[in-house]
Amino acid sequence: MDAENDVALVREARKGLGKGPDLMIDAGLVWDAKTALQRARAFAEYNIFWLEEPLRPDDYEGYRRLSEATDVRIAAGEEESNRWSFIELMDKGKIDIVQVDLTRCGGFTEARKIASLAEDRGLPCVNHGFTTYINIAAAIHFLNSIPNSFIMEYVAEEETTLRDHITRQSFVAKDGYVTVPEEPGLGVELNEEAMQRFRVS
Repeated sequence: MDAENDVALVREARKGLGKGPDLMIDAGLVWDAKTALQRARAFAEYNIFWLEEPLRPDDYEGYRRLSEATDVRIAAGEEESNRWSFIELMDKGKIDIVQVDLTRCGGFTEARKIASLAEDRGLPCVNHGFTTYINIAAAIHFLNSIPNSFIMEYVAEEETTLRDHITRQSFVAKDGYVTVPEEPGLGVELNEEAMQRFRVS
């Protein structure tokens, strides 16, 4: 999309939210560093909380140039699959928010190591991953096990009901909070009947 349209979308999002709530923009890996900087400067007028994934995952130099040239927080990491690439993003790319996807980074053990590395650098760590209640349950446990998190990515999907079928539990945010499940394991039970319906051989 062009710059005028991008700015219009952010302007209208801020208008709809009002002045109070945080507005986070997910760019989706679409720009080079100069374009991302132009957008970050334009979006800053609307007091965005962060600009997420504006560059290719391995563009560490681009992330550094962007992060050092704007006051807008830069969030990244959901595409990464191990702690070494997160170190590159943090130390070379100078990102502000570390985003961990438990299904990509190696699970809980690796995610906690990444969160610890982020904490050592004074960086907050948040989750990525919302497609099923399995992912959501895992994220809830992960985020509540680390000291440097402050928010959970949680998407209310409207175009699919798949995740409503494959587990017997669901998670609904109430007043901005989701309850930590206390049942064994992740706290969710697979609905085997539904799994059979969706199975592809």
